[in-house]
Amino acid sequence: MTQRYELDAQDQAIVGLLREDGRAPLARIGEQVGLSADAVRARMARLAGDGVLRVIGLVDPAVLGYDVLGTVGLRYRGPVERLRVALNATPQVTFAAQTIGPYDVMCEVAARDDADLADIVQRIAGTIEGVGDHEVWRQLDVAKWESQGRPRRSGPPAPRRPELDDLDVALLRLLVDNPRASFREMEDELGVPYWVVRKRAQTLFRDGTIQATAMVDRVSTDPVIMMASVGITLDGSPEAALDALVALPELPIVTLTAGRFHVVAEAACGSARDLAALTRRVVAVDGVRDLTVLPYARVLVLPRPWRFETAAG
Repeated sequence: MTQRYELDAQDQAIVGLLREDGRAPLARIGEQVGLSADAVRARMARLAGDGVLRVIGLVDPAVLGYDVLGTVGLRYRGPVERLRVALNATPQVTFAAQTIGPYDVMCEVAARDDADLADIVQRIAGTIEGVGDHEVWRQLDVAKWESQGRPRRSGPPAPRRPELDDLDVALLRLLVDNPRASFREMEDELGVPYWVVRKRAQTLFRDGTIQATAMVDRVSTDPVIMMASVGITLDGSPEAALDALVALPELPIVTLTAGRFHVVAEAACGSARDLAALTRRVVAVDGVRDLTVLPYARVLVLPRPWRFETAAG
């Protein structure tokens, strides 16, 4: 059974405010939750240190031409902690969960193109000790993305930003890992005058190139949540079946994919019984031929944004 991590009312309020604005000042957060700025800082440090909270700078990969997202199922034998360390050290892995079923782990991977995706998957399968067979589903389209525990990807993609220069990219590299960095910290890190850093960073946040938000491990922190990856195969024309799947509130994420599964979705239910009921409803949808359900046992890589590998991108 997954060990639950207790969040009290003030923890939950802090997380909610950080989801809305990951750069919100500690004093402002404290005023709204009834704590001092130091107390808010201590709670954030505890949650982050325990691995259930991550404040991230969310950058849409498509902004810089990174258009390919894939889901990878892995079969693994070995210590879970060793796999957790290896996957967290792989920047292209933006989410991973240990699962129960035909795959031991489900990962999300961001890549430049299909060749890059293939190379990343081969590196994961070929260099991480204990990883055996694997399967890849290449995301073709997002039909629904409304998860509270994942970076938002619903709606039209962000516009390309060909005008981004080396300083913009350097700022984004810094901010995806630490969106709460002060302008002084950015100045010291990049060796660029304060007023330049301030203006550029404010522009990147204002025009939506980067968004500061918070991600939480819902599998561990939500007492009434059971999450799973769901692979679905369809028969005939998929339009009606896809509309029916999107309409199910227990499926906050629904994506069209290339591979053995035509659809890869994420389920969020209140219990195993609720997940079983959802499974029956999905099977009953006209056009659904088969499905595979992989409940999440634990999160290995807390949802994080796409991350830069090199300054050149």
